[in-house]
Amino acid sequence: MKITEKEIPHLIRAGQDQQVISLLYKTIFPKVKKYVVSHGGIGDDASDVFQDSIMYLYSQIMSGKYDEEKYTINGYLFTLSKNRWLNKLKRNKRFTSVENHDETLAESISDPDFQIVDEINKGESLIRSIFSGLGEKCIELLTYDIFYNMLMEDIALRMGFSTVSAAKMQLKRCKDKLDLELEQKPEIKSRLLNELS
Repeated sequence: MKITEKEIPHLIRAGQDQQVISLLYKTIFPKVKKYVVSHGGIGDDASDVFQDSIMYLYSQIMSGKYDEEKYTINGYLFTLSKNRWLNKLKRNKRFTSVENHDETLAESISDPDFQIVDEINKGESLIRSIFSGLGEKCIELLTYDIFYNMLMEDIALRMGFSTVSAAKMQLKRCKDKLDLELEQKPEIKSRLLNELS
């Protein structure tokens, strides 16, 4: 059965997504890998950002936030992957300068369309800078939960927890740490509110 790009959101919502995943890997992943490798990454980096982008795409489709009239799946997924890689480079301080010569691959997406992605990236960067004391695992867990609104099953799988219950328990501990940090440092809370408003 040949799947068209327009059918993909419907198939994902209907839980008939096995062929969708292989189609996305076959058609879009090579472009993502080429981009990541040509901008300082390796194949594993490309796999990581692509997998994260697929999870984000799924959450947007399942929550009804993905606008099928505005976006194409291919352009959306490529641009998500590209943005995630650029943000990873910035976080790792390996970012120097990147030419923006791949716009044609995602030409169906305009800047306003990616305001949501920019807001998420801004919030994620802020959490990393302010809450570095929470530890990398907590920051990653909170980011997936708060900014990507991922299902606990997906978080458990992505982060290698043995069970969903273990992921939930760890998330609760991380949220408790976060609450304590905000309680002890009210200036952080006001900074968060200012930055994200």
